[in-house]
Amino acid sequence: MSSTKPNKQRKNAAKAPIHTKRKRIRARCLDPAFPNVRNVTIRVGDIVSVHRGDWGNPGHDKEEGGKRLGGTRGKEGIEANVIGVDVRTGRIFVEGVSHSTAESKAEGIPLHASNVVVTKIDDGDVVRLKKLEERNGGDE
Repeated sequence: MSSTKPNKQRKNAAKAPIHTKRKRIRARCLDPAFPNVRNVTIRVGDIVSVHRGDWGNPGHDKEEGGKRLGGTRGKEGIEANVIGVDVRTGRIFVEGVSHSTAESKAEGIPLHASNVVVTKIDDGDVVRLKKLEERNGGDE
């Protein structure tokens, strides 16, 4: 039986092995090929749509207004490929979500998996697609 105390829950989540942490990086699945699958583990190559935060609103620049500056909220966010998954911190990196450093280099901004929605699953892994088909209901 696991503990009900929040402090122990946070401690166990932080001390969990990497293969367990990887399975916690999940997001809602809105891929039309899998209508009965609620959520999937995010992998590199999946196409995600950012729904929350500054990158979930098109007006994230000061010139455009935006949520923080009293402007209106946008209708949709950035939709792009996942270019990296950091299992230790539980964050993902999405193509186009970056800022410039002091050396004028583009640096990716880590996003939490709960702020994105998977819109298209990468079809490079045959075993993953087979398991998703089974979860979807098979050939009914």
